[in-house]
Amino acid sequence: MPLLRWLFSGRSLLMALGFGLVIAGVIVGAALLAGTPRATLEGDILEPEPTCTGSPQRYILSEGIAAEDVADQLEELGVIRSSVQFNVLASFLGLQNRLVSGVYTLHPCESTIAILRRITVVGEDVPTIRVTFPEGLRIEEMAEIAQQAGFGPAEEFIAAARDVELPLTLAVELPEGVGHEGYLFPDTYIVPLGSTAAELVALMAETLHLRFSADLREAAARRGLTPHEVLTLASIVEREVLVPEERAVVAGVFFNRIEAFDRLGADATTQYCIASDPASVEAYGWWKPGDELTFADLDCDSPYNTRRYAGLPPGPIASPGLASIEAVVYAEDTDYYYYAVDIFSDDGSHCFAISFEEHDNPNRCQRIDR
Repeated sequence: MPLLRWLFSGRSLLMALGFGLVIAGVIVGAALLAGTPRATLEGDILEPEPTCTGSPQRYILSEGIAAEDVADQLEELGVIRSSVQFNVLASFLGLQNRLVSGVYTLHPCESTIAILRRITVVGEDVPTIRVTFPEGLRIEEMAEIAQQAGFGPAEEFIAAARDVELPLTLAVELPEGVGHEGYLFPDTYIVPLGSTAAELVALMAETLHLRFSADLREAAARRGLTPHEVLTLASIVEREVLVPEERAVVAGVFFNRIEAFDRLGADATTQYCIASDPASVEAYGWWKPGDELTFADLDCDSPYNTRRYAGLPPGPIASPGLASIEAVVYAEDTDYYYYAVDIFSDDGSHCFAISFEEHDNPNRCQRIDR
């Protein structure tokens, strides 16, 4: 068996770790000298490996993922033969903390070094795009940010969001006829220059799958909630709450109302509803200010308007961040049934009440200690 194949086969992990730096140097030298995609050391002779027959694999590298996890995923996909070799090389070359998130098409015929170079920032001159999406935005607002960052016309982003293939764990409970609003995770993304809007959207959907983790989904299931229901309620919490400490309390208020088969009564859902009118969007933007809402606005006829219809709307009204998702999954169990903006505060905090009498009297409602 060739020396390098034996060392990096995974069957001699201790030996590979013990001689990692020396071996990595041999591999780097072999790759440079051979000038071929892959080479093995057979005595003193460098020979190309047999022609590979694997097919290209689409791989989404998420922001913040550890190099060790990338190695395991690439080995599972069959793109690389040894995660151990990948990790030793990444460490030797100092690339383990220089991964660039993005959507890649990787071929098993590429050398591990070639793959490392493609998915990492090797030098300061490697061009990338950095784009940040704040929490609580609609797809249309995200599209405008993507366009400004250089991902093409906003319409391309919107079309990609409509057509993106969601991870199965998220898609399985998606109601028929409901779009992908709320399924693009708000975060900062650093991707290679030239990435398309479709690739960016795919990365955002995959990032949601990673951040809305299996543990969170299991905790949600214990509350009797599907991922779609969590995202729907979390999107309302995201738009309604400015003070972080209040998120789980407001989520608890919503659960009390849902249990009573009552209306959630969230202004944010009314704002989402009236944004279907182009004239309103032109005059006020995608989110008409709450103090500008009229009685006609509050009566907007849409299943998304929780001031008119009881229970949850059909789907999210925006993209919630992780804090709002966690607030719904781990909502506080209280007797509060009402909340309103605290008129004695200027930070957007709320005043909570159990009865309508308390709710109607700002001096009697309760505030959250912070």
